[in-house]
Amino acid sequence: MRETTPIDVTVRILVIALLLYWCFAIFRPFILPTVLGIVFAVALFPVYAKVERLVRGRRKVAAALLVIACLAALLVPTLLLSDSLLDGVRMVNERVQQGTIKIPPAPDRVAAWPLIGRPIYDAWSLASTNLDAVADKIQPELAKVALWLVATAKQGIFAAAMAAVGLAIAGVFWVRRESAVATVTALSRRVGGERGASLIPLARGAITSVAQGVLGVAAIQAVLAAIGLVLAGVPGAGLWSLLVLILAVAQLPPILILGPAILYLVATSDSKLVIVLFTIWSLAVSFSDAILKPLLMGRGTDVPVAVILIGAIGGLVLHGLVGLFVGAVVFSIGHTLVGGWIRSEPGVSAP
Repeated sequence: MRETTPIDVTVRILVIALLLYWCFAIFRPFILPTVLGIVFAVALFPVYAKVERLVRGRRKVAAALLVIACLAALLVPTLLLSDSLLDGVRMVNERVQQGTIKIPPAPDRVAAWPLIGRPIYDAWSLASTNLDAVADKIQPELAKVALWLVATAKQGIFAAAMAAVGLAIAGVFWVRRESAVATVTALSRRVGGERGASLIPLARGAITSVAQGVLGVAAIQAVLAAIGLVLAGVPGAGLWSLLVLILAVAQLPPILILGPAILYLVATSDSKLVIVLFTIWSLAVSFSDAILKPLLMGRGTDVPVAVILIGAIGGLVLHGLVGLFVGAVVFSIGHTLVGGWIRSEPGVSAP
């Protein structure tokens, strides 16, 4: 039998590396939908288990019902807000091309408000005058930022389509959950032994924590914001809502987006009742996470806010709008697994 030479070993390694790279290149377009499918499968599994009990253990029926319900909850608001989203994109494009991205002057009626009217009017007028002068000098930079926002907004429909594919993949995972869990467990043991397998519950907890406590809350806040924007008659409600969703995922208060919407109503609306009601609604949406997180999780997320913020922003830069959600989840999983691996002792299973 011929002895194996270093050249033989090198050739084998190169062939295997080429095959692995080729497989990765083929599977690469499906990575994000698959990750979304895993997130949906883990986060919504308690709901799926209840549906399965209601249909007497028929897995395919339960999976189909839940996927259809989730698709309706995802696509109906997307379709309803798609026109306003496109209108908002067109408006921003026109303002960028014309160089008219400026703060409108304060209406005279603001000064007549009791107690707070005069300070708000003076501050608004000062900001409008000064920022207009500054905006003329930094118009190219403002144009770049505005165009980036427009490009991000245009990815909203694509992100909804990716989420729909992820829900379909989640349905497959629910039906074939034993084989999926066995595969993940075997791979974890192959990579990290028993310690690797013991880290699976930590990954599951991180997915549930971020998906329900962050992504779920952000989606609800965006929908509530959209309802208020539509009822108040703010143009481009879809674009405003998308920006609220982005900020909420990044753990920033939605009032940063809804605040300018309030100022827009103050400058354009003749109804004080609409302005007051929309302001109250916006504040309620911004602080609703204090109520929504305990309802969805029973407690706040264990993942630090900085980790979620880094993952969301990094994912947004790397993969676009879809990466906003995937990045927050994947980076949180990595943070949790590395922390569990560091805390666990060799030969001892992680808690």
